[in-house]
Parts: sequence; C-alpha cells; structure tokens
Amino acid sequence: MAALETPRETATSTSMNNWSGLGLMGAAMRGIGGSVVRRVHCEHVDYSSQATRGSIQRANPDLLRSIFEQYASEEERGVKMMTSDDFIRKYLGLYPEPNYNRETVRLLASAADTTKDGLISFEEFVAFEAILCSPDALYLTAFEMFDNNASESITCDEFEKIIRHTQPVMEMDFDFNSDFIKRYFGADKKRQIRYHDFCQLLHDFYEEQGVQAFQRYDKEKNGYISSVDFQHIMMTVKSHLLSSFVKNNLIAVSGGTASHKVSFPYYAAFNGLLSKMELMKRVYLTQARGNLQLELSKEDFLHATQSYAQITPYEVEILFHLADLAHPGSKVVTFRDLERFDAERLKRISYIMRLTNLKAVQSKEERSAFTA
Repeated sequence: MAALETPRETATSTSMNNWSGLGLMGAAMRGIGGSVVRRVHCEHVDYSSQATRGSIQRANPDLLRSIFEQYASEEERGVKMMTSDDFIRKYLGLYPEPNYNRETVRLLASAADTTKDGLISFEEFVAFEAILCSPDALYLTAFEMFDNNASESITCDEFEKIIRHTQPVMEMDFDFNSDFIKRYFGADKKRQIRYHDFCQLLHDFYEEQGVQAFQRYDKEKNGYISSVDFQHIMMTVKSHLLSSFVKNNLIAVSGGTASHKVSFPYYAAFNGLLSKMELMKRVYLTQARGNLQLELSKEDFLHATQSYAQITPYEVEILFHLADLAHPGSKVVTFRDLERFDAERLKRISYIMRLTNLKAVQSKEERSAFTA
C-alpha cells in the first residue's frame, strides 16, 4: 500500500512506514506491496514472459518442507511450527537487532498465520507461498494482515489498528471519524468489509490521506499551502511516489521558493502525474515507435494524450516542468526523463517470486511498499 522501517522497541509506539503501492494498492498498486513481500530479484527469470502469463510457478512441496523444518523452532503435539520470530527474523532475515519491535514482527507474520494463533504450521506456510504466486498477491497478503481474527472480513477497528502503526499516520494524524471512513464502514462504523471492498478502501485511503494532509496545512482555508508544507506532505504521506530526482526538486517544481504557494489543483495534478508514470511512458512509446531517443515537445505529447482521458493538461504541464529542471531550456521530454521521474518501487513489473527465493533486502533503498 513506502517501506516498513526497522523500528526500535519503545514503551509507547510501534513504527511502520507507508504501506501504499497499490496505488500500494493503487500503487497498481497501483498498488501496494505485501507485508513481508518485498521487491525481490530472482535469478534467471524472464519478467516479461512472467507478466504475460500472469502467474508464477509454485515451488516444489518437498523443498518447502525442507525450508520450513529448518526454521521451525516450536513443536505442538509432535508437529513442528514456526513462530513469528522464526518466520520474520530467522527465515526472512528482517529485524535482526536484539531490541526489535515485537508487535511489528507479529503483525508481519500474521500474513502467513491464517488461524491467528501466533504459530505458523507447514500448511499455512504452503498456503502463504500459494498467495505469493497469485496475480493479486500484494492485496491478498495485506488482507491477511488486517484480518486480525481470521474472520475473512475486516472491521473499522482492525483497519485503524494496523494503519496507525504506519509512519505517515504517526507523523500526520488521520481522521478516522471522517465521512470517507463512514462511507466504507457505515455511519456507526460497524459494517465489516470483505476482500474486494478492502482492496478499494486501501487504494482510496492514500488518496484521502493526501487530501486530509493538504487541508491540515491550508491554515487560511483558501486552497493554498506553502512550498515547504507541500514538500513535507510529499515526503511524509506520498514518499512512495517520489524518485530521488523528484524528491530533490520538490521545492523547485512547486515554484522555486519556500514562500511560493501551492494550490490544491496543482497538488492533485502533481500526485496524479506521479501515479500515472507508466501511462505516461505508454503515451511516449506509442509516439516513439521504437526510437527511445525521441524528444517530444509539449504540443506533440498533449496531442498524443487525447486518447487517454485520465491524463489532464495540468499533469502534462507539470511533467514538462520536471523535464525542464532536468535539462533547462530544451522544452522536450525523453524516455530517460520518464524513467528519472518514476519511483523505482512503482515499476509495474512484478518482482514477487516463489517463497523459496525470497531474500531479505540489504538496505532501505531496496525496500518497497509494505516491505519490512
């Protein structure tokens, strides 16, 4: 649904970073990324053909059994079981510090612990591997984490409990009594939502979070915030959309000075552009016809977007402003620009491979949305 940062255990808080993707889920997620599902790099994989098939080959059950028994440290009625620590810390290699946050580890392990009893059986381990091979693996994994009692539905309390562990909400509070929440869970917040409703909720949540953040900084209620506040919101709530280039040019692209004002339409168009970078690439590639060195003018690009009603002229205007920051005065956009503006974690190639190939990432830069 940004990454889960390795938190330190304290008496007061458990910290997880932005979940988004889809769109984490829109981030195509848009998605989101799955909890313990990171962007993984698998050797000898043809990603293009993998995406075309739309599914990932299941792992050998004997290999899964061997891996499970290697890491399972508990035994219940003569049957080996994995604990949350076994699964997250020992097998996936996450949170190796002795003062790790136990609640974070428990929440992540709950994606595989379908009975929510604190232990992972071999059958659950195999079932989790099956989820990772599904086309909607990221959403399925997220749903398992939010479904705290294995009821196959999610309450408002369950949703709020997990979301409040994410760093953006800890840094910028979200109104869980808003009309947005009530539209999904009812005026009394007693309605329970099932899987597909949850997918849409998680997608829409990050849009709503961005709107609430803008409103919080719009002190005069005139539809404007400062460039500094714009930068803070983007770095806190929308960081999963930011490539390093965009991150380093937030003040410049929003007017160039700290005192410059950012309107809500600009804010909405800026976020819309970043979430549609793959669509922007499609527009470019349609015009390029194989020539990735082609330089497109704003007029040509606007003309090419006429077949895509979801792309607005304001988004194209901002795209070319970013391009001008990359190469001042050229007034063109190239495929290299589109790659430069697209956050690595939002690449639409699926990196979710079979469970036996998962490896813990080595640095924060390798982490993706919903990653520990």
